[in-house]
Amino acid sequence: MAHLFSYLPVSTPNYTSGKKSSTQIKYPSTSVFQGFNTPSRLEGSIQDLEVSGTIPTDINGTFYRIQPDHRYPPLFEEDIHFSGDGNVSAFSFSNGHVDFHQRYVRTDRFLAETEARKALFGKYRNVYTDSEMVRGVIRTVSNTNVVFWRGMLLATKEDGPPFAMDPVTLETVGRYDFEGQVESPTFTAHPKFDPETGEMVCFGYEAGGDGHDGSCDIVVYTIDKFGKKTEECWYKAPFCGMIHDCGLSENYLVLPMTPLKCTSVENMKNGGNHFAWDPNEDQLYGIVPRRGGKPEDIVWLRADNGFHGHVAGCYENSDGHIVFDLTIASDNVFFFFPPLNTPPSTLPQRNKLTSPTYRWIFDPSSPNNTRVTPAEVFDINGEFSRIDDRFVTKKYNHFWQVQIDPSKPYDFQKCGPPAGGLFNSLGHFTWDEKVRDVYWAGPTTTFQEPVFVPRGAPSTSSPSPSSDAEPNPEAAPVEGDGYLLVLLNHLDELRNDILIFDALELAKGPVAAIHMPFKLRLGLHGNFVDQRDIEAWQKLRKEDGEVGPVRKAERPLKWQIAPGKDGGVNGTNGTM
Repeated sequence: MAHLFSYLPVSTPNYTSGKKSSTQIKYPSTSVFQGFNTPSRLEGSIQDLEVSGTIPTDINGTFYRIQPDHRYPPLFEEDIHFSGDGNVSAFSFSNGHVDFHQRYVRTDRFLAETEARKALFGKYRNVYTDSEMVRGVIRTVSNTNVVFWRGMLLATKEDGPPFAMDPVTLETVGRYDFEGQVESPTFTAHPKFDPETGEMVCFGYEAGGDGHDGSCDIVVYTIDKFGKKTEECWYKAPFCGMIHDCGLSENYLVLPMTPLKCTSVENMKNGGNHFAWDPNEDQLYGIVPRRGGKPEDIVWLRADNGFHGHVAGCYENSDGHIVFDLTIASDNVFFFFPPLNTPPSTLPQRNKLTSPTYRWIFDPSSPNNTRVTPAEVFDINGEFSRIDDRFVTKKYNHFWQVQIDPSKPYDFQKCGPPAGGLFNSLGHFTWDEKVRDVYWAGPTTTFQEPVFVPRGAPSTSSPSPSSDAEPNPEAAPVEGDGYLLVLLNHLDELRNDILIFDALELAKGPVAAIHMPFKLRLGLHGNFVDQRDIEAWQKLRKEDGEVGPVRKAERPLKWQIAPGKDGGVNGTNGTM
């Protein structure tokens, strides 16, 4: 007997020559949109998720995470995961219960495509592939990280400005420019927060034009705990390369620049990629002072070719040198951005790369272009490093990562290719004792990025802008004393759990598991916010509160008022 679907009329091709050719809401048949990668497109809430085990009652707050989640099928068939619209998940913990909420970030791009009921923006960071209907519209999808800052969530992606959201309702307030103080077209997805001063230190790269045109400008800002910009300095890079994460010590900011280079305006006009991997270029480390910086103060250090992952810790030793730790892959992780005139490789090839954790010790007084070698290599293979954030800028010992362990079995027949990479283990490591405390969840599962939650400890942030209390030395935090929260992907069931571990005893297994009745898309980054901070800032942000409501940006960005000439204001790859 014929299947019902066999009687449906033959539809027009969904994509022709790689470009959307039908009006159907139908996604490409590529691996980016199939299986566990199928867009969820979900907004909604669930009260009281199912739980196995016992959730520690001192976990009281919200775990926020964000996922790229294409609201509409893309214009181009070979679109990538990083182009998906930002969709924020909130897991709210209270007295052993967990509620779930999820909402999209209402970016300018999201609103424009919602009105049109179709995708209008083209390839990643390539404005020349966009519909004419959205010329001048900010095209960021704000899908990479979500951080809590002075009573708001900031949804961020490094190709555009942040968007503010209400931390309780997840409603989008709008584009946020720090009350008119931050005017750059780009803003990092990894701002750093100094637990001692309450400052946010942040930056933007490719910041001189419209954020997509190969500008070699980098801007670094400091925003104090009262929300006032206290530092802004603009620097030049040797070429326009990706700077995804950064490291913050007491006196310096370290900017790792990956040799993933902006190609050229001409290449992008011809429909090419914004980025291309350069296997012959060094990895670079830009070091700038946190206070009183001048354009000429940046020091660029060079090392052999490699692909930067995420930063673990950064601090200054007794010699005044900077200890800087991060994962570095042996080749191009972003296989979809191959070298120019080279076909892309594949996910299975990417999964064969190794990504140890490197420790560098930088002398900030080194001459420009000094070549450096790692001081130590922790021979593990992982990514998405996290530390106890109370130790940002300080000497630390413990860090956590998702790990790739090819020695463990994987059920390819049930799961197919591992979406996002074979991150099949969760690891806790120490620099001093070389602890390797690893948990493997089985042959049909992978992990997403973990977050650390202090055990019943007071928040390190200052909820009131009038609070000038000095830290209590008797209440100094014990590093690593707390919990690790992590999403587990059931690749065979297309479902997620949230696992809770004692952060220092992963191998013993989770103390509790929270069960989702469906899958979430692969997320990128997230953070846990203490309920005391959320509630304190709710009061401050009331209409009659001490601080008042969050104010969205009132002025357009400079490039929207006076679009720059092709090629940006500072050239591409170091040329003027």
